[in-house]
Amino acid sequence: MRKNIYTIGLLLTAKLAFSQVIIGSHSTPSSHSMLTVVNKEDHPDTSKGMIIPTAETESALPLYNIHQADHFDDDPTMQGMIMYQKDIKRVVVYDGEKWKPTFYEDGGRITRASMNPAMPENELPSVACILIGCGQKDVPFGFYNSTSDIDKLGIIDPQGTVNNNFTNFTFRESGFYKVLISLKVKTSGLHVSPPTISFRALKNGNVLARNDVSLNEAILITAGANRVGTMEFLAMFDKGDQLKVQVSGGVSILTVADVYKIIPTDGTFISIEKL
Repeated sequence: MRKNIYTIGLLLTAKLAFSQVIIGSHSTPSSHSMLTVVNKEDHPDTSKGMIIPTAETESALPLYNIHQADHFDDDPTMQGMIMYQKDIKRVVVYDGEKWKPTFYEDGGRITRASMNPAMPENELPSVACILIGCGQKDVPFGFYNSTSDIDKLGIIDPQGTVNNNFTNFTFRESGFYKVLISLKVKTSGLHVSPPTISFRALKNGNVLARNDVSLNEAILITAGANRVGTMEFLAMFDKGDQLKVQVSGGVSILTVADVYKIIPTDGTFISIEKL
């Protein structure tokens, strides 16, 4: 008798484990739904909803850790969990690395950085080109324009000495990003072909994207000209990846000598958008 009861209990448990749960209706939900909550009435006095778990602030969310760069410990087993964060009035979802709102503010998730307009002339990034080749320089982007610059992604690094280890940005979230680089370049020297400058985006010290930008259309002898060049690309960045911008000149047999200097104006900026 005990054996029969035990067997029936196992069968009932198995049936419940693989059944669908419907609250508020007797109709059959989608075959892909494990839990369906139905509002039976379309009237304000009788309509019923569902309240998901809430947290007052970010610090009350699971896995909160102030010592982490993104404020949360990683736990892939929790990916897809949702809660409601009261202080920002948003449903937030955990993506395996951090909690983030399901809806973002108008304007998208963008970081825009510029160059320091007060940088002395002799400290501006510049590269010299002669017939045997060109040098290369990092472009020191940062948060300098309180009107135009923005850092919704929270990735701008503090400014420091520009050297081979210098980086402008450290990514907090893995994903695809759209990057637009615009540089105002001052050229000096003699050349009878259009001057070019090489824009390079380096991820973790390796060249991720490169574009040799022509700075004028006409084939003329030019000297002391100011021009704006741009480069745009899409790229995948993982959490913790670092990005910096570098410039180099382009040399041809028609270049006698040239100097390229990046000028900190409205035409010099970088925009990074999370897709």
